[in-house]
Parts: sequence; structure tokens; C-alpha cells
Amino acid sequence: MSNLKFLRFKAINYTVYVLLVSALVACSDSFKPEVSVGVKAPASSNKMIEKGADWRDVCSMDIPDKLHKWQISDLRAKNKPYLVVFGTPQHCTMCVDQLIRVASLQEKYGDRFAFLHVDGYRDDAVWVEWGIKGEPWTYIVGADGIVQNIFPGPTDGFLMEQAINKVLE
Repeated sequence: MSNLKFLRFKAINYTVYVLLVSALVACSDSFKPEVSVGVKAPASSNKMIEKGADWRDVCSMDIPDKLHKWQISDLRAKNKPYLVVFGTPQHCTMCVDQLIRVASLQEKYGDRFAFLHVDGYRDDAVWVEWGIKGEPWTYIVGADGIVQNIFPGPTDGFLMEQAINKVLE
């Protein structure tokens, strides 16, 4: 390869690299969900496990979780605080870990606080409504329906518990 061809090749690669990095930086905000702290959460009609129904209709996890007994719209009507995890455990190991942490919090807090899981494979419309891109995302919403905390990715149970206690005060 001649020096001139090599320099052109390098210039083209560098230009492509700069354009790619610029595009990623410009799009970084597009990975953030549309619902943010301080705004009213959508009163979504997420899927729940109906009596006698199979849990696989609402969850892609290999084992049943108990995070599908509430509907967000009902919680808003009852002024009940809640935590909702957006995750698709069938392909997301971090989501499984997050759901396990949330399930342990659910055991601790019982009915004082509602805990939900919205699965992207089973309930995509709610993901679209909240503007969810990527996973997992965990939201803590107060009794007034206002988003209090958002945790992107896997989150330590202690941090979620602190946020729950603050909402319950």
C-alpha cells in the first residue's frame, strides 16, 4: 500500500471514528427514560396475574415471582406508594438479580409498600408509556404518584430500602 493510500485509509478511519463517537455522545440522553424524578408517574395498566392464570403470561422469569399482584393505576387511585422494576429476566441476568433483591424487600415491608415487576417481553406497552430503554430500571413512587427515586441498573438493596423508608416517613 502506498503512503498516499495509507494516509487516506487512516483519514477515513479517523473520520468514521469521530462521527461514531459524536453520534453516541449526542444520543446518550436517548437512553434515559422519559419519566423522571419529581414528575407524576403514568397511571399504567400493567399486566397482573389473575386468579387461576399462569404466571408465565406476565413474566419471562424461569421461576414465578410475586411482583405481579398490583396494577399501577390501582395504586395511584389508592394513594399507595410503590416500587416498580422494569426488566426482562429471560435475557437479562442483572434483572434477575434486581428482582431477587426487590422480592426480599417485599417480604420485609409486606402491604405497607407495593412492589411490582413489569416485564418487557410481556408488557411492552407500559415500557413505551414510561419511555424505558435498556434495563433494569427501578422506580420508587410516593403515595401522591410522584417519582421519588430512579435507580438505573442493578441496585444495592440497602439503597432501595433507604428510599422506601424516606417515602414511608
